[in-house]
Amino acid sequence: MIENYKGWVITLTWDDNHSFLNKSVSNISYNQKEKWKGVNLNGKSIYGASLKEIRHIIDYPLLHK
Repeated sequence: MIENYKGWVITLTWDDNHSFLNKSVSNISYNQKEKWKGVNLNGKSIYGASLKEIRHIIDYPLLHK
């Protein structure tokens, strides 16, 4: 867990060091938009490219539908 923000647990799904050290086909296929993941108490998940983007989605959910 990186952070708990307004009831959402935000984690880093993969780290940049791993993608640079191990150049395999599976690492190249990672989507930058799924680098960060937020999960609330109900189990709803959201994904984003940065911690800032995840916080923005949590604060303004209607802008990201």
